[in-house]
Amino acid sequence: MPKIQAFRGLRYNLAQVGSLSEVVTPPYDVIDAELHQQLLAVNPYNFVRLELPVDHSAVDEYSGDDSGYQTAAQLFRQWIRDGVLQHEPDPALYVYHQVFDFEGRTYTRRGFLTRIGIEKFSEGNIFPHEETHSKAKDDRLRLTKACQANMSPIFGIYPDPLNEVQTLLEAQTVSQAALEAVDADGVLHRVWPVTDQNLIGQAAMQIEDKPLFIADGHHRYETALKYREVLAEETELGPTHPANFVLGLVMSMDDPGLQVLPTHRLFSGVAAITANELVDAAGDSFECEPYGSGPEA
Repeated sequence: MPKIQAFRGLRYNLAQVGSLSEVVTPPYDVIDAELHQQLLAVNPYNFVRLELPVDHSAVDEYSGDDSGYQTAAQLFRQWIRDGVLQHEPDPALYVYHQVFDFEGRTYTRRGFLTRIGIEKFSEGNIFPHEETHSKAKDDRLRLTKACQANMSPIFGIYPDPLNEVQTLLEAQTVSQAALEAVDADGVLHRVWPVTDQNLIGQAAMQIEDKPLFIADGHHRYETALKYREVLAEETELGPTHPANFVLGLVMSMDDPGLQVLPTHRLFSGVAAITANELVDAAGDSFECEPYGSGPEA
């Protein structure tokens, strides 16, 4: 795994925004037009104003109008000037929990937010698993260039059967109250800044030789690579330049709260076919094995 570093994150000033539950927003790529309007209405400081200032859901290509991104950048800087967003006093990693219910049980998914040194997929220890599309990358690049910040993290998983890195960082959270928010799906989000440089250094050493697999955020990661490339054409970037890093939530792939649920898709415009005919046809290219019976098969 590439280098991880503590950073001085920006977080909401509760005295100005009130409830964190009213200002959190999902990632840009799961926000449809209806949800976008709901988030805008719930609180004037809802983060959707920065995460998704331009809604491209109804068009195939970028129109060439940068005004939405520039508006987001102006608002971002205004919120910092006004103290709506405040820098962490000291560099930190951020322990992050998601508490949710699934099939009658309560799970806690545990990870931490960090700065991750970026590298090309063919050259390092970061691995993708899906293709990306130019429209989304163009959108994220224009937002990054305007705001000069990462508005949401990539999500990466790494092997750690005993969850040692996470356990190490959580040692500092025992005596701290968490920042908490509940999202529209009822998921409880909890965050603790970890500023103990000794713990951070130990975590970085334990994780440096591990591979990192991008579970979500391929467009954001490739945008970070492109943003660094664009800046490098304009000026020399030192090794500590922020463009050499991307914001990431990383988590052990062995964490018991990491639930991988199926994605069900419906196809239209295809000829009617029975289940047996489908299995027979698939057998030409795949090894098919019955599993279960009835609706659960």
